[in-house]
Amino acid sequence: MKSTHFKITIIFLLLAISSSAQEVNSNPSPFAVSKHPFSYGGRQLIVGQAIGELEKEYRLLDDGGIYRRMNTSKEFDILGEQTKKNIETAFKSLKDVDFEKINFQHPSKTSYFVIFKQGKKEHKVVWGDPKYPAPESVKKVYGAFMGMIPKTMRL
Repeated sequence: MKSTHFKITIIFLLLAISSSAQEVNSNPSPFAVSKHPFSYGGRQLIVGQAIGELEKEYRLLDDGGIYRRMNTSKEFDILGEQTKKNIETAFKSLKDVDFEKINFQHPSKTSYFVIFKQGKKEHKVVWGDPKYPAPESVKKVYGAFMGMIPKTMRL
């Protein structure tokens, strides 16, 4: 009797441990995750697409980190790192946009955005409404950035 009770207790403990281990590893993404971009104080180039309330975004940090997330997620998937040359090229391309002067906010059901963020300061350009075509410089930055993200890594 004691032997049976002992076996049942062991099985119960193994099931409990197995169940809790599965809960810890519930991230469906094959990528490592990070909250680093939320608190990063350096320059960030953020591009994305919004469909209704759902946003897909990709971030390049000036430390080389490149990330992605859905706006419903509290963490970012780490996609990898960019070379110093690619980082500088990406941030230099923003000079053509002139975020200090541009105020372009024309969303639609499906919209696209480019954000330049440094510390707490953020400049955002949003387009999608066909009545207001996006500035070419913004579309160029968006296209070049998305060109860095392999299709297999896109959301």
